[in-house]
Amino acid sequence: MSLLIAGGTVVDLILPRVPRLPAWPRHGEFTSANLVLLGVPPLVTIGGNGANAAFVAARCGANVTLHSNCGGDSLGELARGWLEAAGCTLVSAVRSEVESPQDRTRTAVNVTATDARLRRATFFYPGIAPSLPRSAKGSTYALVCGWPHPEPRLLAQRFRAWRTQGVRTAVDIGPLLGPEPDWSEFRPALAQLDVFLANEHEALAVTGARTLSAAFRQLRVQCNGHLIVKCGKQGVLWLAPDAKSPVRFAAPRVKAANTIGAGDSFNGALLAALDRGEDFPTALKTANRVAASVVRSRQGVLGLK
Repeated sequence: MSLLIAGGTVVDLILPRVPRLPAWPRHGEFTSANLVLLGVPPLVTIGGNGANAAFVAARCGANVTLHSNCGGDSLGELARGWLEAAGCTLVSAVRSEVESPQDRTRTAVNVTATDARLRRATFFYPGIAPSLPRSAKGSTYALVCGWPHPEPRLLAQRFRAWRTQGVRTAVDIGPLLGPEPDWSEFRPALAQLDVFLANEHEALAVTGARTLSAAFRQLRVQCNGHLIVKCGKQGVLWLAPDAKSPVRFAAPRVKAANTIGAGDSFNGALLAALDRGEDFPTALKTANRVAASVVRSRQGVLGLK
């Protein structure tokens, strides 16, 4: 069997342990005011919700096809090399209505500065949003993830089509960037879901709930599938389709070196485990272990063995 993942590919430039952010001077010269000396070299790695999940799923042994927006520029070639080395089949599918052929070659870039407490300051060029494939036939699961989110009506159409092909559907609703969408428009898509994935902040934001218990109740009204909320070092909460209350699976304790990509890694490892026949409780434990191994690696997903 195999996995289909639709989501963005990004090249991440991570500046670790930045002591402060530089100030804008009143002129354009190179001065001590706009210079920050780093004691640790920058890290260039694979990023993007789709690429991270696909990379990890492939490293976990799954046969993965990634529909993404990897461009034809030098950064795109770099990302393509990482993905193909991991065993991913990459389909670079970008929208046809972009401004020019040149725009279709630009790969998304993310520059992130982190301090010693792993707080982030980020600069992001999103590139072109990938399109959703019409068919997922032959896949066990199809995951849609990343920003910008697909148009709700199209998402529901694709999920319905994929389910008629015998494919289980999954979506990660993060990240929530810019104005929050009207999530009532996503109800038709949620009704077609087998697996709903979000982190704690996203689950509360999209439901308007104040507690995760209330968020789970509201999500259950719209989605009959598995509901999974990732809670960082507190592990994950899972509400099975036939369960009345969620179950928590604790995360392994590790010394965090890089939290970027941890949630995406969880997604990829979870679907890879389900694809090879693990039941949900076992697959959730497996995904927690893989995500923890990414968190303790300075290289993020590229450090996954």
